[in-house]
Amino acid sequence: MASIPELKERQILDTPLLLFDCELSSGAVHSWSTHAVRFEGREYLARVLRHNVFEMHAGSEEGIDAISKITISLANADSYFSQVERSAGWKGARLTVRFVFFDLKSRAAASEATVVFRGVANPPEEITETVLRLSFINRLSLQRTFLPDVRIQRRCPWTFPTTSEQRQEAVRGGTKGRYSPFFRCGYSAGMAEGVGNLNNGSPYHWCDYTRQSCEQRGMFDRDAAGNDTRRFGGIEFVPPAVAVRSYGERGVHLSTLTENLARYNDFVPLVYGTAWHQPPIVFARNDGNLTRMEVLLGAGEIEGVLKVVVNGIEIPEGRAGAEMTATGWYNVVSLGGRTGGFNLDFADKGGRPLGDPYGSMAYMSVVVPNRISDGRALPRVEALVRGLKLEIFDQDGVYSGYQFTNNPAWIILDLLRRCGWEVGEIDLKSFARTAAHCDELIDVEDLYGSVRQVPRYQCNLVVRKRRSAADLVRGVRNAAGLYLTYGPGGVLELHPEGGFALQHPVKPAGSNSVEPFNGGWPCYEFGDGTSAFSGILRRANGEPALRLWSRANAETANRYSVEFQNEFNEYQQDSLSLVDVDDVLATGQEVSATLHALGIPNVSQAARMIRRQLDKDLRGNLFVEFETSVRGLGLKPGDLITLTYRKEGLVRQPFRILKVAIGANYRTLALTCQKHEDGWYEDRAVAGGEGEGRQPGSEVGLPRPLIGKILDEDGEPQFEVVEKAAGNNDGGVRLTLSVGFVPPAKPEISRAGMPLLSLAPRIERGGGVLTGGQTLYYAVSGADASGAEGPLSFTVRAAIPSGGSNYSVTLRGLSFSRETASFHVYRGNSPSTLYRIASGVARASEFRDTGLPTVLAGPPDENYDHARFYWRLELLPEQAVSSATENTIGSATLAMLANEYAGMTVRITRGKGAGQERPVLSNDAQTLVVAPGWSVVPDGSSRFVVAESSWHFGAAGMTSPVEFEVPNREGATVHISGRATNVHGRECAYELSPLTRWVIGGASGSVGVDNDVPARPVFGLIPTGQGTVELVSVGFSDLANTRNVQAGTLTLHYWNELEAPTLLTLTAGLAESDTVIQLSTPPGWTEG
Repeated sequence: MASIPELKERQILDTPLLLFDCELSSGAVHSWSTHAVRFEGREYLARVLRHNVFEMHAGSEEGIDAISKITISLANADSYFSQVERSAGWKGARLTVRFVFFDLKSRAAASEATVVFRGVANPPEEITETVLRLSFINRLSLQRTFLPDVRIQRRCPWTFPTTSEQRQEAVRGGTKGRYSPFFRCGYSAGMAEGVGNLNNGSPYHWCDYTRQSCEQRGMFDRDAAGNDTRRFGGIEFVPPAVAVRSYGERGVHLSTLTENLARYNDFVPLVYGTAWHQPPIVFARNDGNLTRMEVLLGAGEIEGVLKVVVNGIEIPEGRAGAEMTATGWYNVVSLGGRTGGFNLDFADKGGRPLGDPYGSMAYMSVVVPNRISDGRALPRVEALVRGLKLEIFDQDGVYSGYQFTNNPAWIILDLLRRCGWEVGEIDLKSFARTAAHCDELIDVEDLYGSVRQVPRYQCNLVVRKRRSAADLVRGVRNAAGLYLTYGPGGVLELHPEGGFALQHPVKPAGSNSVEPFNGGWPCYEFGDGTSAFSGILRRANGEPALRLWSRANAETANRYSVEFQNEFNEYQQDSLSLVDVDDVLATGQEVSATLHALGIPNVSQAARMIRRQLDKDLRGNLFVEFETSVRGLGLKPGDLITLTYRKEGLVRQPFRILKVAIGANYRTLALTCQKHEDGWYEDRAVAGGEGEGRQPGSEVGLPRPLIGKILDEDGEPQFEVVEKAAGNNDGGVRLTLSVGFVPPAKPEISRAGMPLLSLAPRIERGGGVLTGGQTLYYAVSGADASGAEGPLSFTVRAAIPSGGSNYSVTLRGLSFSRETASFHVYRGNSPSTLYRIASGVARASEFRDTGLPTVLAGPPDENYDHARFYWRLELLPEQAVSSATENTIGSATLAMLANEYAGMTVRITRGKGAGQERPVLSNDAQTLVVAPGWSVVPDGSSRFVVAESSWHFGAAGMTSPVEFEVPNREGATVHISGRATNVHGRECAYELSPLTRWVIGGASGSVGVDNDVPARPVFGLIPTGQGTVELVSVGFSDLANTRNVQAGTLTLHYWNELEAPTLLTLTAGLAESDTVIQLSTPPGWTEG
């Protein structure tokens, strides 16, 4: 049996036929054709009267690359098809259309069959006396499928398996895997490896998708066997308002609960690649000091979160055992696996979670202090997310992993699978080959002209608003130059759009070409007969059925623009617009259009796609339409052909097929093609151009914390304190503290631009002294030849694994502007607290931190105006913690009076929970009761002190040092707090600012040093009437031991003037010489 490519080139052909196989939902198969034939043991009834001229369109124009719809008129005079409609129904039936050459004389097939269409039936469009008309929609038609497909709702959105077959599929997804409608619910009680509870020994056969039903079926948290389930996808939990007490507040108030941004019936976002997006806030509640939020990141399992910004302030990732109420924190509770997780910020007294598990959805907990969001309005939360993990396959079509990728080929595959396409309907080998093409590294230039190697095509896309799947697929394809089409056997293929060498490196089956062209092979070569090739049909008058045409100027854009998130500019929203100057000058007008491309990651890819589109629109503005015979069988949109038409000077001119219109039984085809040049698809280097990257906002923000001038024994920066004494007129001494700090540098006019660096540092064990189990943040600034420091780069998070203290961190992908002569590196425990660790480093692409010592200098701070200093006295010296709970702290060495320190402030100075401060509600001899409770409960390694509850203002100044007066109390400890302040008087958070404890040495004047209690004071009393006396002229006859006197106690003795002051009276008056006083005996008294 000859092959189709051989037969279609013969001068005399067998009859071309289309064979229609329609499988009903009941499983019955009906077979028809225009002729009654028998093929592969199946009888095909001659029921097809006609079918429409169905067309295949190129996606760049119509959004799809294959036949979208076919309409068939069937002979129905005997109501044969009407009976099927009444009994089983045509709706949902699966149609497969195959082409075959058939020898009608011998009633045998002359060739093998090839699939040309697969589709799903609509209900009958029309039924007449003799005809029933059916239409079938291509599975590739994605216009009526919308994504995202998961709604935010109270009830669970996942499909519950009701039959045994469905429960078996729910275990692992069956042949559909993660894309099975039952996978995300996963109820599979009674199945091997299944989960869920039984109902009196039998599986549940229904579910009303409420939380209560999910708990009954064991799918909300754990089932009866103890398996973790947490599959519930509804969002119904909203925390109740509770009585809370803010820091320093005397009373209590109800917590504020703000309105949700995640409104019901909105859609859960889809995040592909790495991108910023503003995720919906499920709820936010303020507890008086902190605003706690649950933020919905997206549907499906993601790789992780790189950055979180709340109201313009970057929030660090939460660290276990660290006090972070000053900065806030975020924790990813669930990455989006089908087994979700609970946010334990909301739990009952027994520790059982109260919230929802968010099965198959990624979400995070965000906690920020009142200075960032006080809970009266929802904050603006932005997250830089590494998005969905996707299934990938090798070039043999074998599954090779489930991992994060931003390769457009795998993203398109995921979009198709979400729309219901199954693995058997897709040519996975073609997707793998295209993915490999996209992953090939090419040289591009970043903002500063540095050459970087990146994959040829990437896609970073956030889908938050619902749109058609066709629009999404088309946008991703246009951003990467890809096209979808049917291959042999009717399976879906993905190919890169390019030149002959890329698309057709080997001679395609069915090609009539006899020699290569531009390093590849044409799919077919058509001609006017003046060369070795023909193939163009002629009309009845003998003219070739061929038409050349071009679009008008108004239809051909000469300027294209596109918006994207630039990976070389912190993934910020960027845009690129390119214009063809020659065309503007030639036409005298500029015609602008927006390039429909989604997920472009950098300027290079944006420029390549725009230039390609400009070339195709302007230099490719030549179209040809012609008709051919069955020789065109196998040609598809996107294929490259050549055309020779000497009348118009076309000799082997390459064209790209845009549309194929198929006539009855494939006897004729009408092709619409566009001029093509291989040079349009070259990966030409694109200059990134000089740019400043992120531009500072015009508003004044909060300054960074001040930096101390010296390091203590723990390596923490502290203020440098020097005591100064000056005498008073009364002989006493005034004690002044001179406090030194490092004023942050003001941004200078520097020619050095903002450095660029990778968000993924390399963390290595060995060769360093960095301690494991911590999260560090790095930033880099450049300096020009004069030493002027430029703007700071974005911060990069380095999460060092636990265990060991020999880690090193390498910053990668460093890139600098031309004027940058050297750079500085900063490191800190949070994005807002950074210290310099390296200065004047020569330009390099990498920098390795092995645990470099901290330099007492911070980055330039454009928000800093001056520093304010405050002081308070320490009332109880540092004590070791011997007992602590969430609301108490105590030491066995104390002997405090009851409530002696009520209303004061307790501070943990060292050990676990260091830096926390809480008001004291009450105390007994050894224990202090605090409220609110400790964020990090202290332990035996902790130390604490008790200090005054209020701060005394000391001084303010722009430069170091500042001086202010404190009490001259030798041996007393004073707390000194310095806070950076902006021009509007807004201070940096006190909790982030340094606090230095200083023991006063004391200074003596003429009064000397106190060695004993002071002498008896002298004073005067003046009665002013109405029971009031005035204390005046308090002083000492001797000023010895009076230097530390701060207050005194006045004791008044009195009696009731209306009564005798005593019952004893003199028996006689007293003489000056009397030595004995004679008293009368009061009534009831006896001697002795």
